[in-house]
Amino acid sequence: MKFDFYSSLAFWGALCVIVVLVRLLGKRPVLRRPFLVVSSALMILAIPGFSLKNFGALFVLTVFSFSVCRVLAGRRPTTGIKLKRAVSTLGILGVLGFLAFYKYGFIQALFFGAPPPGGRPGSRAIFMIGVSYFSFKMIHAIVEAYKGKMDRAPFLTYLSYILFFPSFISGPINRFSGFAPALAGPASTSIKADLKSGAERIVHGLFKKFVLVPLIHPYILSNQTQDLSGLSAGSVLLGLYAYALYFYFDFSGYSDLALGSARLMGVPLPENFNNPFLKRNIRELWTNWHMSLTSWLVDYIYWPLVRRMRETSYLREHPVLLSNAGMIVTFIACGMWHGETANFLVWGVYHGLGISALTIYQRLKRKVANPALQRYFRSRASAIAGAVLTFNFFAVGLAFFVLDLKSLKVVFATILS
Repeated sequence: MKFDFYSSLAFWGALCVIVVLVRLLGKRPVLRRPFLVVSSALMILAIPGFSLKNFGALFVLTVFSFSVCRVLAGRRPTTGIKLKRAVSTLGILGVLGFLAFYKYGFIQALFFGAPPPGGRPGSRAIFMIGVSYFSFKMIHAIVEAYKGKMDRAPFLTYLSYILFFPSFISGPINRFSGFAPALAGPASTSIKADLKSGAERIVHGLFKKFVLVPLIHPYILSNQTQDLSGLSAGSVLLGLYAYALYFYFDFSGYSDLALGSARLMGVPLPENFNNPFLKRNIRELWTNWHMSLTSWLVDYIYWPLVRRMRETSYLREHPVLLSNAGMIVTFIACGMWHGETANFLVWGVYHGLGISALTIYQRLKRKVANPALQRYFRSRASAIAGAVLTFNFFAVGLAFFVLDLKSLKVVFATILS
């Protein structure tokens, strides 16, 4: 049986059965762990396009990453540093190689030759739903095991963490330290509180996904009936603003549905959105947009990169340049994670430069001696103006996200003229 997550009656029927059985097994963690693994596996196999071959490949990668974590967790911090680094590097490269193979068409072309019939350059011959999310969870586990912050967890707990179906398709990217305790013993919250909170989040998610998203979708740029070159600047901007709201309600709706479904089972997932379009600058927006991905990028790309670059004396003496370089590289990685075409790379550079400019601006702003300007910087009017400018910066940047380079030239020529 195949069905779409969160939009099919079959999904909701299966979820209700799973929630009831999980709650009945709530006082028996030994039984609850294998049940969650089996139920998650069956739910994932019900996703259209997810085959037994996909699941087999996922299971092999899970065993591989778990074995790496076990080797790392089994060694004392003061011994075998070189071996730990070698094992962790091997583990991360293995997961990244798996992710790259399923995500990037040019890598598949090395194995399969030309794109599939009717495919465009860069199109993928095969794909796997959820590969980005479970790969990032595996890398997180390997890094934490290398740091000595992950105990030798049972394999079923780790497998349930990777397969947990409410967040399998669209996240959030939860951390193992927050997930494992929910499977180790009785739930820390009452069933009544879990059911009430979970149901509320599901209602919010359904309203966003099936009421607000359809209202906005006709206005997004790709749905305009005219050719891009024939659109006015106002129509282009309206299409980009609609895209911003569409992405927010669609993605935050999925997150609400995932959080609510998990909460019904007594399993906590991290928040993924916190009113990002009400924030006063682009850094605050990103801190509150797809928060689980943003925190992952900061923890596992930005800080390791900055610490490594800090070993260069020139960068160490210029902390703003150091921070900005690390931020630009991090957003380039974020763009490459979203897609392999050049426009995603440009989108990453755009946001990296935007946050870099904000860092320099805030540093200069602190040096302003005028009391009236300082009062304005702290005022509500400044916060509102900042939120408006930030939303416009984000919305215009979506042109890089949704259009190829040829279409981008047409759009920006229209806006500038």
